[in-house]
Amino acid sequence: MKIIFFILIINISIFSIACSNEQSVVVEKPSQKLSEDNVFKGYESALDKANGVEQMIQDAAELRRKEMEERGY
Repeated sequence: MKIIFFILIINISIFSIACSNEQSVVVEKPSQKLSEDNVFKGYESALDKANGVEQMIQDAAELRRKEMEERGY
């Protein structure tokens, strides 16, 4: 009987803490932010390179179009 009462008290206390309306405050550590920046840095540099290649291709296509117009094609 004492064990059931003890388990009941533990469950009530756990549920009252878990279901409270208080918002937990999460403090972000600087090292966490730094590691996230390092994770996405590779993706950002690859995207920048891809954008550069895309611009180069568009410039070459524009130049070719102008040359073809000058030649009358």
